Amino acid sequence: MKYCEMNIKMIGDTSNVRYALRKEGQKMLVVIGVNPSKATDCISDPTMTKIIGFAKCNGFDGFLMLNLYPKRCTNPNDLDKEINIEMHNENLRHIASEISNIETPSVLLAFGNTIEARKYLKKCLSEIVSLFALKNPKWLQIGTLTKRGNPRHPSRAAYCTFSSLDLNNYL
Repeated sequence: MKYCEMNIKMIGDTSNVRYALRKEGQKMLVVIGVNPSKATDCISDPTMTKIIGFAKCNGFDGFLMLNLYPKRCTNPNDLDKEINIEMHNENLRHIASEISNIETPSVLLAFGNTIEARKYLKKCLSEIVSLFALKNPKWLQIGTLTKRGNPRHPSRAAYCTFSSLDLNNYL
């Protein structure tokens, strides 16, 4: 099936921000990346191609792709130097809405060392994690943590079974 035929819903403006990409399924995988790149509801990019592959390999038929920060850029070094609070708060509102009907979510942290590109990204992660607090999520990672101790980015990993992530230890 072609990406454009997968009935993916995009939340956000295609040029500046993307709050989420969602493909409904019976078993949903929630993925948290760093920032959206090129993928839309009808155009994939290497990260989304890998996310879809990882989801299938691990028995998921739907996904919700979220990001620590919603600003679209192909290079994380082009992210805002300082956090845009309005953009971040809007991201949090969309995330809360998107996860509201997912009970006991499986959440894959998938941003690699890119979380270190801006100091505010770790704060973004903490605030997003708090949105999941009452949902009893299962935190996941791809393989093992990077040498610098971060959950791996999917584009740099071979397809494999997810591992549990000790979120409290990571944070």
